[in-house]
Amino acid sequence: MDKYLILGAFFIFSNNLVIKSEFNTDSVFNAANKAYINEDYNSAIQQYEEILSQGFESPELYYNLGNAYYKLTDYPKSILNYERALLHDPRDENIRFNLAKAQIYNVDQIDEIPEFVIKKWLRTAISWFRSDTWAIISLVSFLLCTAGFLVYFLTTKMKMRRSGFYAGILFFILSILTFFIASQSRKILVNSNGAIVMTPTVTVKGSPSNSSTDLFIIHEGTKVYILEELNDWFEIKLSDGKQGWLLKSDIEPI
Repeated sequence: MDKYLILGAFFIFSNNLVIKSEFNTDSVFNAANKAYINEDYNSAIQQYEEILSQGFESPELYYNLGNAYYKLTDYPKSILNYERALLHDPRDENIRFNLAKAQIYNVDQIDEIPEFVIKKWLRTAISWFRSDTWAIISLVSFLLCTAGFLVYFLTTKMKMRRSGFYAGILFFILSILTFFIASQSRKILVNSNGAIVMTPTVTVKGSPSNSSTDLFIIHEGTKVYILEELNDWFEIKLSDGKQGWLLKSDIEPI
């Protein structure tokens, strides 16, 4: 459960483009890890949250924060942070395992509607690597495509020309495909519409009004998907297809 915690902070902020010199991220992260090891979970949470407030994010950070909330039996916040960690690293089995452990405590156990086959394949492909890894694969494929066509145009030997042509076509297709996957992966990360219910019990309404019809009840820790926003309300959808409206204050976006 504490894999990332023990490894430390060496890789934690490698994806951040701006380093704020006035805030020693690694120092705070290591202090938070030490507090966690000493079972001072409230202090660990405070320091992890402080790092987040500075604009730094990583799957390791969200994972450790989820672990700290789990230790305090605050399962909704634990689930929220594990879900955020998965957005950044969808392949990590430790995150998935701990998320599943936290979800055991959910009152609502909701079945998912089976996904369309192509959408399922795309989601599986996206989960193989992070978005930046897919982008690198796309760039390398494009360079190999260019090299293949250079061989085709600059070589006089028929066998080399043929090999260069087919290699160019193959890597061109691969470059386009991986670029599309990279863009979709980034879109999921930036525009995630998932959210976690944070209020113990929520009555979902038929319209954005307290006086509207009660549709069904959900509980803290349940994952919902935001469809629309209107004033203080969100229209949400459950994984089983049910839809309705609830107050923004009842959920926390992933």
